[in-house]
Amino acid sequence: MEILLFLAVGLAVGCIGAMLGIGGGIIIVPLMSFVFGATPQEAAGTSMFVVLFNSLSGAFGYYKQRRICWDAAWKFALATIPGGFLGSYIAHYLESKTLFIIFGIFFAMMAAMMFLKANAKAKAEASTTAPDNYDWRLGTVCSVAVGFIASILGIGGGIIHVPMMTYLLRFPVKTAIATSTAILTVSAFSGAVSHAVLGHVLWTPALGLSLGAVIGAQLGVRLASKTKSSLLMKLTALLVFAMGVKFVLSVA
Repeated sequence: MEILLFLAVGLAVGCIGAMLGIGGGIIIVPLMSFVFGATPQEAAGTSMFVVLFNSLSGAFGYYKQRRICWDAAWKFALATIPGGFLGSYIAHYLESKTLFIIFGIFFAMMAAMMFLKANAKAKAEASTTAPDNYDWRLGTVCSVAVGFIASILGIGGGIIHVPMMTYLLRFPVKTAIATSTAILTVSAFSGAVSHAVLGHVLWTPALGLSLGAVIGAQLGVRLASKTKSSLLMKLTALLVFAMGVKFVLSVA
């Protein structure tokens, strides 16, 4: 019965994660922490494992739609690897209360930024390539930090990469979502391997959630192509803010 629950939740997580380009970690981490009683380290490790399979499925769907900017994807993806390994080891030594506070503050800040800018007009919405003059050096440096932060939080990094590419590098929103999903396959892999080695992955929920996420991601890819960019960003912001508040209140 429990495995059916994980499959159902994984299906929803996969759909939302792929549709918004965020992997689904912002749902899995609080779910594992508050519903299943996992430690922050176990929640982050299990989340990274699920995000890996969710992003692989989502990236395949976006590849078929030709929405991924591969020039940015491989550069930013490689940059997340060293940060991902380092973040998982740092998380191993942080206290649970400290991690919860970090989770909450980070999620709330990202949500506020995304919601305030959600109405900004998307450039070249139908384009599947990055702007000709995008600053790939800035994106690469930021991606190192994304890998580090994402691995500590167990969120994969899409929730950071999407607004970074949209607002700092001027990517079209839907191109940023697709490219972020491709980047997640690499950043989540490095984080998942590190967490697994450290014993942070709860395998029963990880496998059940991953199977559901693989299926749900395909639905999310299809929904993303039919949804307005501003609405996608607002949905992401509201979800992230709710998770941030939950983490902060759990410490109080």
